[in-house]
Amino acid sequence: MKILVCHDGSAVAQSALEKSLVMFKAEKPEIILVMVAEEPVDASSYDEASFEELRAECEANLKEAAGWVAKQGLDVDAVMAIGDPRKMLVEAVKKKKPDIVVIASRPPQGGVRFGNITVSVSDYVIHHVTACPVLVMH
Repeated sequence: MKILVCHDGSAVAQSALEKSLVMFKAEKPEIILVMVAEEPVDASSYDEASFEELRAECEANLKEAAGWVAKQGLDVDAVMAIGDPRKMLVEAVKKKKPDIVVIASRPPQGGVRFGNITVSVSDYVIHHVTACPVLVMH
């Protein structure tokens, strides 16, 4: 069994990871951790420096989460992606072909706006991943 866990370094995402391991540990799943760093909005040197700092922080968080999974005695594949989190997560699902996707849902913080509609990352994943079930944890 392969479980793709969307992780953004937050406590909510870590909790979703931990809960999913409790639920599925008996299956001895392979855990695929995916973290996405968003690219800067413009190409100014300030934004590039901010992005490099964010990317390094994401990589450190991903390494820490992957280490935690490994300590649980499970195989882990840590994937770092760069871009729009919604699209990159859907792309990771297409490439890795998991049996289930786990994503945390945080309280509304704005999401991504399309006209008058706000779309969260978890909502986008629910509506664009069709090859396997998506488990949203609060």
